[in-house]
Amino acid sequence: MITDLVKCEILIVPHTSEEEISDLIKREEISYLAHMRLAQGEISFQDYLDCLEVAGVNIDEYLPIVNTNCMFAGF
Repeated sequence: MITDLVKCEILIVPHTSEEEISDLIKREEISYLAHMRLAQGEISFQDYLDCLEVAGVNIDEYLPIVNTNCMFAGF
C-alpha cells in the first residue's frame, strides 16, 4: 500500500530523558494519527506533511526518502 511507503517513524535514542521521551511520544502520536487519516483518505498528502512538520519532522529530509521508497516500489 502506498501509505506504507510514506510512513514516518520517530526514533528514540539511548540516554533520552523522561521529558524528551514524553515529547517524542506526543510527536509519534501526531505522526501516527496523521498516517491513519491519510490511509483512510481523510486528509491529503499535503495535510499529512503539515502534520509531520508539526511533529518536528524535517520535511526536506523526509521527502527524498519517500521519493526513493516510491521509485523502488514502482510508483
